[in-house]
Amino acid sequence: MNLGDAIRTGADAIDARKKFDPKVRAQYMNASEAGTCIRKQWYSKNGAKKDKPEDWGYARRGNAGETYMVSRLQAANVPMCFTGEEQLQLRDDERMLSCTPDGLVWDTDHDDGWIAVEFKTIDPRVNRAYLPKEEHITQVQLGAALMAEMAEQGDLPELGGHPIKYCKVVYMCASNFNDIIEHKVPRADKAGDRLAPRASRLLKAKSASKLPREGVETRNKSECKQRCPFNEVCGVDGAGSSTGQGKKDGGDLTVQVNEFVVAKTAEEEAKARKTSAGELIKAILQRNGMTTLEVDGHAVKLGTRAGSISYAKVVKDHCQGVDLEPYRGAPSEILTVK
Repeated sequence: MNLGDAIRTGADAIDARKKFDPKVRAQYMNASEAGTCIRKQWYSKNGAKKDKPEDWGYARRGNAGETYMVSRLQAANVPMCFTGEEQLQLRDDERMLSCTPDGLVWDTDHDDGWIAVEFKTIDPRVNRAYLPKEEHITQVQLGAALMAEMAEQGDLPELGGHPIKYCKVVYMCASNFNDIIEHKVPRADKAGDRLAPRASRLLKAKSASKLPREGVETRNKSECKQRCPFNEVCGVDGAGSSTGQGKKDGGDLTVQVNEFVVAKTAEEEAKARKTSAGELIKAILQRNGMTTLEVDGHAVKLGTRAGSISYAKVVKDHCQGVDLEPYRGAPSEILTVK
């Protein structure tokens, strides 16, 4: 008897019991996938042919790790809600987003609000300098944003009127359950609005040909190499290089244009997060009457500066009738990609 085969068969049987409707899931961009390659998401939702049967072992490891961490927090008498079997399944039909947050944990240090959490497991060999992963930040922030919106509408009385203060992504090493690291992440109340255009692009696309191969541009190409079962239909070789079908879609130019679009989107999203976090920092400093602060080795300072001079207005008001053409600079190239 092959016990390994029996265990895997049993795992398949248990997974089949879960209340999961792929047709419903295909109607939304899911928070757990929102930060992953948009092409991979499209293929998954539209029944594309896989290179080989998908390996669900990593997902099962993650589920087991989450169960472990939640049960141990319960044993430590840490107040929580919407964890484990009580998780919320959130759907936003207007923005075409869905989310199943790992839950909320009460901030026992300050006793004044909730922390939105996502529990993850990691390989012991992972480079921790790259944590938290961007996709995990997106996931926890979207869950917190959707729950906060529900709370404002009075739909989550379990919160007792207390706020969701911030988020945390908690990683547990799969080889040593005592090796746990956690990363504090600020709330992003506009996460739903920020992801809505991406969801629309994904769900309204008639084919994947106009969607970027985002897995190719990831930091270590692990999405193509390790976690994507659609390399063949996508036209990449598993190491993140365009091949065959990829060249028919435009080859290197397609990759570079897609890289430009992905980088532009990431830049806009990072700017939005920076602005949101900055406004919160300023509000906290102003509320406490402070202008300087040190946080985790970072010097924070709130000051003022004089307004800038509008030279365009100066020219308009004082240079009427003056020929400005001799002052025109050399022409420059402008690249626009929409």
